[in-house]
Amino acid sequence: MRYVLMIALLMTLPAQAASEAQCRQAFTDWMLAQQKQFSDRKASKMERRSAERAIDQVRDEFARQESFCQAMEWVEHNQDQDPRFTPRSGEIHDFAPAS
Repeated sequence: MRYVLMIALLMTLPAQAASEAQCRQAFTDWMLAQQKQFSDRKASKMERRSAERAIDQVRDEFARQESFCQAMEWVEHNQDQDPRFTPRSGEIHDFAPAS
């Protein structure tokens, strides 16, 4: 749900006209939303894991491109295609004991 809201926010910024300052603010807002999701103990383990991986991937993308706009472009277009967001074999998804 949060992704949808952030994507809707980002779509209001024209890709060509978006300045680094606008992208930086969008990047900051998106990062804060992801950090809140990761820190939310009421969220599912997969939601928290997905937020953690998204943060790591966007940081890597920003380090590689050195552009807030390029990092946010990745969020809008490529995040769902990244294999890190699918469960890996052997990964524990529920830490609750079986009844």
